[in-house]
Amino acid sequence: MPVARIGKRGTMVLPAGVRRKVSIVEGDEMLIEIDERGTLRMMKKPKDFAAALRNLHKDIWKGVDPVEYVREERTSWEK
Repeated sequence: MPVARIGKRGTMVLPAGVRRKVSIVEGDEMLIEIDERGTLRMMKKPKDFAAALRNLHKDIWKGVDPVEYVREERTSWEK
């Protein structure tokens, strides 16, 4: 497992292999999430959030007619 080192002023040095694998270059911004157990998750900040989310989970609705789905949902509300 790769190890990152924390330097002076809190800078973090990621191993070159990790940077290459996720295409991180100098000047890139990172998003950091900390869960309730203190676990850190980092990801490269997308330049365009909408583009990064486009087509995400597109298979979820595969084979579903959206008009029929909405019709069924509305009908269930009336019951």
